[in-house]
This record gives sequence, structure tokens and C-alpha cells, in this order.
Amino acid sequence: MLLLTIIFYIALALWTILMGILSIPFIILPSKFIRFPAKAWIKGIFILLKYICGVTHEVRGLGNLSKEPLIIVSKHQSAFETFALYYYLESSFFIHKKQLFYIPIFGQYLLKSNMVAIDRTGQAKAMRKMISDVKKKLDEGSTIIIFPEGTRKKPGEKADYKSGFVGIYNAAKRKLQPVALNSGLFWQKGVKIIKKGHIIIEFLPEIEVGLDKKEALKQVENSIESATNKLLS
Repeated sequence: MLLLTIIFYIALALWTILMGILSIPFIILPSKFIRFPAKAWIKGIFILLKYICGVTHEVRGLGNLSKEPLIIVSKHQSAFETFALYYYLESSFFIHKKQLFYIPIFGQYLLKSNMVAIDRTGQAKAMRKMISDVKKKLDEGSTIIIFPEGTRKKPGEKADYKSGFVGIYNAAKRKLQPVALNSGLFWQKGVKIIKKGHIIIEFLPEIEVGLDKKEALKQVENSIESATNKLLS
């Protein structure tokens, strides 16, 4: 398994370099075209995982999602869901730290992809601007993807949900869409070997607008953790 994992990362590096070069012309095209090379790159990752590491995946409940813009709140166990959610959710975006937008080429790609920047040193003022930017994109029809725990968690590790997403939820008045998954069983943070297996990403029932901070946080955590534990068992 270690050898296959090494081969995967070498193949991934070469694929990323190739797609990075091929994606450069898309930077000068209108924003609507930038998802094409991104989805091609992610599709390549799915293929490499399947045929080198034996990792397959399925997405449950995707067809039942609301057609309106949503706030996706997802469990985060590996890099896999970062790729997969962006791939399967049209017009989706993430929040990235401001410094990433200054990286040559990559920063231009983030701008073209309609990602939102946040200045983590700006405190309350920066947070208000970020929420305003996110609300604008939601009003324009995009869907935001948030990992409310802030970082990847190993399967079975104690949950630690942050309430930051509630500010967006209250300001934008959009439904919350919880997501459970089991990716950490096969591609785990801090573990060098990628294990053969079947990753499941499951979209859960929506959480309606209008809840206060405490109740919204409680419902998101209970929904995600309950479903995730079932996928891990």
C-alpha cells in the first residue's frame, strides 16, 4: 500500500503540473470557463485514486438538493471532500485567506473562480466584509462550502464545531445543507498510506432559516455527527 501511495502522489504531482500549464489560458477568459480545467483536474484525481489506490466513491442525496443557493456545512476528514464537493456542486466556492490571492497564477485562478478572501488579521471589520462578500455571491446564485470544524478531523476524533458559519447563515438567510462522510477511513490526515476502500459523501436533510446561533450550531453538529458515525461503523 505504501508503494501504491507513493506512485499516486507522483502521478498526482505530474497531473497537477500538466493541468496547471494547460489552465493558464483560462485565466484570461470569462469566469464561467474557469471551472472546466478545475473539474478536469479533479476528475483525474478520482481516476488516479481508483486505479492506483483502489479508492472509489459515491455521492448520496445529490439529486435531492434544493435548486436555490445553499450554505454547505460539511464534515472534514481528508482532502478528498474538498475536491469532490467543488466537483459535484455547480457554482460553488470556498473562503480562502487573503494571502493566497497574491500568489502568481494561483491567485488569479482563485479570483476567476469567484472565491472569497478573508483577512484573518482584520478581526471584526474583516469578518463583516467577508460575510458581505459571501452574501452577495449567494444572492447571485452561488453556493458556499464551509467546513465548520475548521480543519480535518480523524474518524472518531472529538468534534469541535465553530460558530463562524452562523454569521453567514443569519446574514444571507439561506438554508444550511449538512454533509456527512467517511473519507478519513481511507485518506486520513497525518497518515502516509492511502487505503483501498469506498468513500461515501451523503447530503443530509436541510436545516431551515431562522434559527438562533445556539440552535443552528446544535442542529448542524447533531445531524453531521450522527450520520457520519453511521458511515464509519
